[in-house]
Amino acid sequence: MIWTLFYYNSLPEMPNGCSFFENDVVYRDFFKCNPVNTGHYQYPKFETLSYDEGCHCREVKNFLRKKDPDKYVILYTRYADLRGRLVNKIVGYFKVGKLIDRPKTGFKASECVLLPEKECIKISYASRGVPVSWGKSKHRGEIEAAFQKLKHSKKIDISGKYQAQTKKIMNRLINIRKFNSMLNSCVICKKDKCFLKQKVVQKKNREKILELYKTERSCS
Repeated sequence: MIWTLFYYNSLPEMPNGCSFFENDVVYRDFFKCNPVNTGHYQYPKFETLSYDEGCHCREVKNFLRKKDPDKYVILYTRYADLRGRLVNKIVGYFKVGKLIDRPKTGFKASECVLLPEKECIKISYASRGVPVSWGKSKHRGEIEAAFQKLKHSKKIDISGKYQAQTKKIMNRLINIRKFNSMLNSCVICKKDKCFLKQKVVQKKNREKILELYKTERSCS
């Protein structure tokens, strides 16, 4: 068995009672509003249980070339709570299943686990690098211990809920009327401690968010 640790760009914590997001789901950063995230906000694709070279291009290709039959991608995020405090957490894993080569090199997961936010596993690793099981990372033992815990967490896996929630959100994002209605609701929301609200109160930021889903909207 081999593994690699990839970064997951997650949405920051949302306030209790939010009309659009549930707190136990660690959503991907649909709106690029987590200030510590990289630009690859769309990876990994828990809604399709897939990962490809769109992010970590070289590392994905090298990893998939490995001959070991049991390959795992462990996913961690720099999670931001409502106070702006950052904690690195392992959120889940994909086991490499069917390989794909179009439109990009990647794979479909044959097995996965996505943990509820409160069950995510804190780790001390905080770099932008890519630790691997065959490497010399000083965090290897900590990551492997977290992975073993993940493997015994299938009873609390919420990847199905994540997929359903993401489908609901994406239906809004690719419908311009629903999207504008959502953003307008965020602007007048009384919950001030919210990264999304803080971003969309500025018109220029709302326009950038709308632009993110222009392609999906034109294809729907």
